[in-house]
Amino acid sequence: MTFLLLTALVLLAMVGGIAGIWIERQRDPSPTPRGNPAMRDALFPIAGWGSLFALDTAVTLVGEQRLPMTLKYLLGTLAVLIFYYAVLATLRLIYRSARRIHARLLSRDRPARFRPLPVVGRLPFPTLFVSAALAALSVLLYDGFSLNFGFIACILALIGLLCSTKRPAVDAKQ
Repeated sequence: MTFLLLTALVLLAMVGGIAGIWIERQRDPSPTPRGNPAMRDALFPIAGWGSLFALDTAVTLVGEQRLPMTLKYLLGTLAVLIFYYAVLATLRLIYRSARRIHARLLSRDRPARFRPLPVVGRLPFPTLFVSAALAALSVLLYDGFSLNFGFIACILALIGLLCSTKRPAVDAKQ
């Protein structure tokens, strides 16, 4: 059931991402692919799922039996963070694509407007920060105060420090 749910989620994100890219391209054909906001939105889930598969491939190539048990646990904790990021980035892509499609159906010229989340929306990497917070909470509930929790708490603190800088002003086109 989980496999079917994740497959449906990724399929919906792919269709929505392609539709969002097409809508943005129709609205303003001049920008480069790098300047297309829908293209940037589509890259975040690709980075998340790609990182998860790269971590799995790296562990497989090194050999699971050759890794110390503590390192396996830490890599598993890191995989939880990456998994949460991939799922949340995919959900964000679906949401933003649905908003673009909805705005396109209402008006041909008006771009979609996105409302940031009240507190987290001011961060440069809100999806990564929320993913780290969820991973820290999951590890705390599963392991309690352990080395894994300390590891993910340090990652959360590092992401929080990186996200504490002010975001540049968003231009009117986005």
